Amino acid sequence: MAEVQVNSAVGVDGNAYTTTIANDKLTNKDFLQLLLKEFELQDPTSPTDSAKMLQNQLQMSQIETNIETVKAMEKMVKANQQSSLANAANLIDKVVQDGQLGDNGQPKEYKVGGVKMMDGNIIVEARQIVGYDKESKQFELHPKISPIMFENLTSIN
Repeated sequence: MAEVQVNSAVGVDGNAYTTTIANDKLTNKDFLQLLLKEFELQDPTSPTDSAKMLQNQLQMSQIETNIETVKAMEKMVKANQQSSLANAANLIDKVVQDGQLGDNGQPKEYKVGGVKMMDGNIIVEARQIVGYDKESKQFELHPKISPIMFENLTSIN
């Protein structure tokens, strides 16, 4: 057992009792080692309650199961984020709207140049369309890149 902190106290009967055990990384193996040590040191006239021991073991197993479940969920969230980012990459070179209105009262439109993941959120990097050059048949784009939360997109063309 690495870095397990055990505190004990002496009872009125002169026997030593464990009062606390602290370690964020205590495993079932560690628990069993502590349990065996407790059996070894117990007072033969006052044996340890086996039902209580089983309850403690069950709690340790539940904690380990919960930790493993959290780890699995974290992996699923990361995989979902990667999948969402890959899907959002299909927006590059598309025209999108974010529900905001321009000075002319019409919905603002943006041309998407890239997407990225930031703090678990997909950010669409786009430039606002400020005009259209009929001769070159190209959009005139604002020079500044506007970050738009993917969830705020209202239209994709």
